[in-house]
Amino acid sequence: MRKSAWRTIRYGENVLFKLVIIFICLLVISQCILSFDNMRPYMSRVDKYEGEQIYFHMPQYASKPLQISDTVETSRLQSLRNSKVLILRMVTPPKDGNIFVTVNGKVIDDFRKGEVKLTVYDGDYVEIDASAYKENAQFIVNVPSSSLISPIDGLVLEGTGIISAGKVKFKG
Repeated sequence: MRKSAWRTIRYGENVLFKLVIIFICLLVISQCILSFDNMRPYMSRVDKYEGEQIYFHMPQYASKPLQISDTVETSRLQSLRNSKVLILRMVTPPKDGNIFVTVNGKVIDDFRKGEVKLTVYDGDYVEIDASAYKENAQFIVNVPSSSLISPIDGLVLEGTGIISAGKVKFKG
């Protein structure tokens, strides 16, 4: 190499060494300034939060239960799933229609006609809401095809309040 190239390298090393020394001195000086209480607010913006609990304004729980709305997209996607028919019959149906059948928490129909025909999917949860009915209500579950494991065909449900028919399970 030529002498001028070596001089340039030596000059760059000296400048880099001096810059490192200057930055280290600035770091030590800034840390010393932080030890003075009257200068600390000017140097640190988060100092006022030291020792305080920081709370996020995000709730840790849902304010209302999750509800799935019926849209064209969800009904189209459900039509792609395998479905089965389930019939729930009430032994003595009421005239006012105060007893409802719910699937996954959503009211589907009432028992004014005496029976409710449901289209169910694997994993659905079927319940009967008889909480407004004063007497003991009796229901019979009918499965037209033998393609369901649960609920069983001919199952008799009896009670007041919320009566669970159970979770729908398909065979194979």
